[in-house]
Amino acid sequence: MVMYHIKRFFENQKKRFAERKKEKEKAESFRETEEMRKAEEIKREADRLAQLKQYQTAIEEYNKALEFYPYKGNEQDLFKNAAEFLFKCNYNMAACYSYLDSFNEAIEHFDRALQIEMADDENKVRALMGKGSTYYRKKLFIEGRYRAGAYRISMDTDWEVSDKMVEGFREEDRKKNFIGLAHDCFTKAAETDRSHIEAWYNKGHMEVLMNKIKNAVQSFDNVVNLNKNYENKESIALFDEIKRDRGVQIKASEIMERSESAEPTFRTKTGHLVRTRAEVEIANFLFDNNLLFQYNTVATWADKDDFRASFYIPKLDLYIDHHPYDYLKEYQKVMKAKLKQYEKHKKKHVYITSEDEKNIEETIKLKMKPYAIL
Repeated sequence: MVMYHIKRFFENQKKRFAERKKEKEKAESFRETEEMRKAEEIKREADRLAQLKQYQTAIEEYNKALEFYPYKGNEQDLFKNAAEFLFKCNYNMAACYSYLDSFNEAIEHFDRALQIEMADDENKVRALMGKGSTYYRKKLFIEGRYRAGAYRISMDTDWEVSDKMVEGFREEDRKKNFIGLAHDCFTKAAETDRSHIEAWYNKGHMEVLMNKIKNAVQSFDNVVNLNKNYENKESIALFDEIKRDRGVQIKASEIMERSESAEPTFRTKTGHLVRTRAEVEIANFLFDNNLLFQYNTVATWADKDDFRASFYIPKLDLYIDHHPYDYLKEYQKVMKAKLKQYEKHKKKHVYITSEDEKNIEETIKLKMKPYAIL
């Protein structure tokens, strides 16, 4: 009888202990759920502020949301939506810092987003694209070419950067190479999602800037394979060339605009930067034949201001122009106007067309025959 009561006592104790533990777990679960709801609520407010372009305030709210978040350890093991929540907070903060032109803080939070192992591939690609774009924007900034474009959404800001900070960026670029870092990010994004057209385009753009032309051609080929009508947002001459080689029609107005605004990106043997692959071949041919030249030189004798020739050879007093879009009616008008200027002022002149590019060296030799023995 005594043993029976002792047994019942311990069973009741065990039952009460289990009930208390269950109640405690239930209360703890409720507390954590409330904290999670509070964190989500704060994040939604941060999202709203970001949409209203109140970026600094939004950043403060995202930080509050992370503080309220209940799990500080193995978040992925405890809450299945943790990875998504943590990624979005850090990614959105990075975007806000990016809009504020706070490049280093933006990169730091893109890295935090990328460190969330259970984030899905789509989110990782977004963070890699953002991080790569930020590195490229830092490069544009220190070169004085910072502008709105594919890598920046324009906004009004009173934010200013001291000369000391700019010099700090330049020193960092010398050590780390911002273009190379941006290229690494875009490459990882393209490898993670091989159908991500923007990743391939940005990768190709960085490769052009790094003078890795063969790699750039492969990247741009992937872009055209995915979408032959993809917009050439950065006015990259090589991208237009590849589309033309693939038989893709490009609007004449777009080509004309790009031909005037495109920045030289192809490096020659002499160290000159030129606009097209054909111009690289022309420049290298002249160098190999000991003909010193000036590139994109202004002809002060012309009737129009800023009349430029692709190449000028002082030794021969000869001008060489490259006309890659001579097959377009709109471009033919510009071409004829330039030819008239040379004729009017009795200047020695030869030109290379898109058809000549098929065998450019032999064409140059033939067209320069009246002026030099090559």
